[in-house]
Amino acid sequence: MSRRVVFLDRDGTINVDHGYVSTIERWEFVDGAIQGMKLLQDNGFALAVVTNQSGVAAGRCTEQDVERLHQFMCEQLAQAGVTVDAIAYCPHSADAGCRCRKPQTGMAEAIRNSLQESVDYDSSWMIGDKIADVEFGRGIGVQTALLRSPYWMADDLESISPHFISNRLLDVATMIIAE
Repeated sequence: MSRRVVFLDRDGTINVDHGYVSTIERWEFVDGAIQGMKLLQDNGFALAVVTNQSGVAAGRCTEQDVERLHQFMCEQLAQAGVTVDAIAYCPHSADAGCRCRKPQTGMAEAIRNSLQESVDYDSSWMIGDKIADVEFGRGIGVQTALLRSPYWMADDLESISPHFISNRLLDVATMIIAE
């Protein structure tokens, strides 16, 4: 038996992207993100966070800072009845050439290992606010949703064709559940 998973970008999707968010003081959930995650979870999806955290390589934060922030995020979500099933992050710089930095697909393997069960990729989704998120989703064979953000323009969409474009996670979750 395989599990339906929603892969979620972090900065700009779950939390407001203030640029290199690595402390609890800078953490702020995007409006509707918690409700969207709860809706997905309540409808049988595992929730997996996949996030590039190049601030580690740049010396702006440590891996311990990232892990502390993820623990805080999970605690805040748990208070709302939401469980994050797995988290993977890439601490490398954009030019490191690693397999784990989106759009590369290495984090999908880390998530599968954390879940300790197979993933139903045909029924799974990737939701993010950057082109690399959609490319990651395409690379692992899931459906993709792109959130509007300053990181891309309409011209960028011709080559990647996300399945859905929306303003926020809650709207995407509502659409996924309606299908």
